[in-house]
Amino acid sequence: MDPILRNFIFCDSVVPILDGKLASYGIFSDLFADHFPLTYPRFSILCSWTQAPGFHIQQVKMLNPARSLIMHQSPESYFTLNDTSESAHVIVDVNQVVFTEPGTYFFQVYLDNRPAGEYTLHVRQRTR
Repeated sequence: MDPILRNFIFCDSVVPILDGKLASYGIFSDLFADHFPLTYPRFSILCSWTQAPGFHIQQVKMLNPARSLIMHQSPESYFTLNDTSESAHVIVDVNQVVFTEPGTYFFQVYLDNRPAGEYTLHVRQRTR
């Protein structure tokens, strides 16, 4: 059975809370900047997996709007699911990333070294 990526969420931070739950703060799909290049101090990506018993390796790569350059690559994250009813939540922290220009940036998720999904983050010039 193929793994299912249930969630891919951009947010300011992810914090564990009671009973194994996670709180995502500052969820977004767009970023705004007064000028470029923009060095964004920190954000998190929350990925949730299910339907994938076994040991897995996740990695996220960020590409520029032209898809010609990998601008950021997360370290490998490891998780194990014991059966198809379990879910695993993987938090990727992205620090000091530089957005060189306005546009759509592409985030590619790899599971076990195979492409598992692609998500976009829109970085826009702030209008006054």
